[in-house]
Amino acid sequence: MFRTLFLGLVTAFMVGCASLPPSLQTTTDTPITDVAVIAADPEKQVGNEVLLGGVIAGINNEAARTRLEIVALPIGGDGKPKLSAKPQHRYVAYVDGFLEPLEYNKGKLITVVGRVSGQEQGSIGEYEYQFPVIKASGNQLWKVKQEIWLDDFDRFHHCIGTRCSMKSIGYGPTRGEVWERVTL
Repeated sequence: MFRTLFLGLVTAFMVGCASLPPSLQTTTDTPITDVAVIAADPEKQVGNEVLLGGVIAGINNEAARTRLEIVALPIGGDGKPKLSAKPQHRYVAYVDGFLEPLEYNKGKLITVVGRVSGQEQGSIGEYEYQFPVIKASGNQLWKVKQEIWLDDFDRFHHCIGTRCSMKSIGYGPTRGEVWERVTL
């Protein structure tokens, strides 16, 4: 009984951790999440739903919509771009209305949901480039938080209680790591 309850709670917790935010809900169970599939033949994928993440490389507000140029990164089950992954193909997402360039600036992590609407010719510097185009129906900006983990537990094993002196605690080296997490 306890085992079944425990497994049920763990499963519920894991599903809750991997769920997409409301802004990224899809209408199909299997949206395209790999930009390489779209880049191989964008015209063949027109109309298919996508869920793609990446880093904003540029933003341009037009009269009725905003053009986002995005460098694709693979995403996890929670829709968050994977920071440690190698950048993939670039794509363009068009969002209806105005997006504030200070909020949607270069280098921000983003995930978009929408449908493939074809491709457009462009350039990156002087290099000619074919961009798959996404008509976005939703998007989510992400933040990168840095956490510092210090491991100095072993420094205090010589002293127990209230009669510790600074000499007994010691000032040896402390091991530490900086971790980066993607969050809302």
